[in-house]
Amino acid sequence: MTGGGDETAASSQPDGLLERLHAVLPDVYTRNYVAKFAVALAVIVVVLAAVGFGSYLQIQDRVVSDAVTDLETSATHRADSIGQWQTTTETEAIAIAAAGVYGTGTPADIRQYLTTAATAESSQIRSLHYVSTVDNSQIVVASTGTNTEGRPPRAVEPAWESPVMATMNGSTDTGTVIHSTAYADGDNHSMAFVTPVSDGDGALVLVARVPVEQFQDGRDGFETQLLTGDGDPLIGGQGGSVPISQDGLRAATAGRTTTIETGSHVATYTPVNGTSWVVTTSATQETLYGTSRLVRWGFLAVIGTAVASLGIAGYLFGRHTVRPLRQLRNRTQAMEQGDLGVDISTARQDEIGRLYDAFGNMRDTLRSQIRQAQAAREEAERSSHELERQNERLDEFASTLSHDLRNPLTVARGHVELLATRLSDPETDSTDLQSHIEKLEDAHDRIESIIDDVLTLTRKGASVEETAPVPLEAVITDAWDNIDNKSASIEVAGSRTIDADRTRLLRALENLFRNAIDHVGPEVTVTVGLTEHGFYVADDGPGIPSEAVDNIFEYGHTTSADGTGLGLSIVKTIAEAHGWRLYIDTTYPDGAMFVFADVFSEDEPDWYGTEFEWGRSEVDD
Repeated sequence: MTGGGDETAASSQPDGLLERLHAVLPDVYTRNYVAKFAVALAVIVVVLAAVGFGSYLQIQDRVVSDAVTDLETSATHRADSIGQWQTTTETEAIAIAAAGVYGTGTPADIRQYLTTAATAESSQIRSLHYVSTVDNSQIVVASTGTNTEGRPPRAVEPAWESPVMATMNGSTDTGTVIHSTAYADGDNHSMAFVTPVSDGDGALVLVARVPVEQFQDGRDGFETQLLTGDGDPLIGGQGGSVPISQDGLRAATAGRTTTIETGSHVATYTPVNGTSWVVTTSATQETLYGTSRLVRWGFLAVIGTAVASLGIAGYLFGRHTVRPLRQLRNRTQAMEQGDLGVDISTARQDEIGRLYDAFGNMRDTLRSQIRQAQAAREEAERSSHELERQNERLDEFASTLSHDLRNPLTVARGHVELLATRLSDPETDSTDLQSHIEKLEDAHDRIESIIDDVLTLTRKGASVEETAPVPLEAVITDAWDNIDNKSASIEVAGSRTIDADRTRLLRALENLFRNAIDHVGPEVTVTVGLTEHGFYVADDGPGIPSEAVDNIFEYGHTTSADGTGLGLSIVKTIAEAHGWRLYIDTTYPDGAMFVFADVFSEDEPDWYGTEFEWGRSEVDD
């Protein structure tokens, strides 16, 4: 028991939480679907912006890191290229200085050798010079350029003086190369590499073109400089727009590559291996971090587009959802006020469409039930009116019946009195008595006919329970033979087999035939034929007056002095007992036409004249 109570309490906690949450939230939210939808969209936008901003920060860091790495890679590549050029040039200088021509050859021999060496070696070599001591002075003894021979090195190029003096003071070993600073040489920059020759007391000066193109990265916005360890440009006129960072220089001279932001620029300092040179590659932050700016704008564009798209999609979805729900609410309110004819149709096939269909089915069911109730009430009212009408007709019928019976009874009573008087007179003629007796018989026949008609109305008017296939022509012939047809004639214009109670159908046709003879005359021609769904009985008389058509089937309606007014009522009663309709075709121009409708359907088979039909008739008999 305790455990069950705990489970009940635990299951009620979420409901209590929801109730407290609804109590805190404003009514505009708890009772308005649009407000809930808007809040949900706002939450999605906030979450989307938060996730996007976090992703942007990560991408920003990655972009900055990649940009710095790219800058450092460019600087390192430039430093490696310069280092490789320097090493290659020094190797070439040492190889050319190792020849034995300097100690034994004449200046012409040395010149020839230098010219051959300059041609055979790297294309970076601009000129070769052999400097020797003459009269205690350093003089260019041989050179690939004749205008430099016989001149001191500093006269040829001031930048040569320092490395030449350092090489020829005797403190520089063979295989050691000292280079000058770079200097302008026409449209290019050159640098002198000085090394002592192996055979002699002179020095070889190799002038090489500085490959300035290796300082160009090929990308817009990157600027590369070659600096000495003190921060001075190694190539004259190469001063950059970026201030030199001493921290960067110290790190580079110590052999480390470092990147430093200075103002609006970012510069990478990297050492050139084997030298005290430093390569610095710099770029503005706008250039270097341009991708970051594009990412930022792209992020803002994506977020803006996402928010706008979400807003538009939310508006369209909300409008596509809320609007039909509001319309459905208004229509159900109209139904609540009694308007069951309100249109609840929709072309949608989704959940809202099915909701509309459910309300439409509910409306149709309710309307059908109300109609059934109204129909039942109207039927009850009609039954009540019909009962009143039947009572009135019964009263009229009783009056007519009493009147019709009283007349032949009065005649019979009069003739009985006359017979009694005549029988007391011995001279009475027997022929005269016979006429009174015939009158009595006629009066009693009249009374018997009235009684038969009444019995037909009361006993034959009930619904027909059992029917059988009946050949219409055979019933017509029997009915015609059963009546006193006098000089009248019958024509059968068409026949077929119908399902009917043969006895009642025979009675109905007899009454119609008598009615034609009584109202048209003894020489009337009666025609029976088929219609689309039944048959008709017509005569060639004057027809029925239009004012008599509406009440011709009423009890007691007759235009004959000897008629009971029940014959056509009996015919209509028998027709309705079969489920048929009986009416007068007022458009028939040649007399009166009584039409039996709904006797058979259009697709019902006709067995008339077939073995199957006659076989069924024999079995029924």
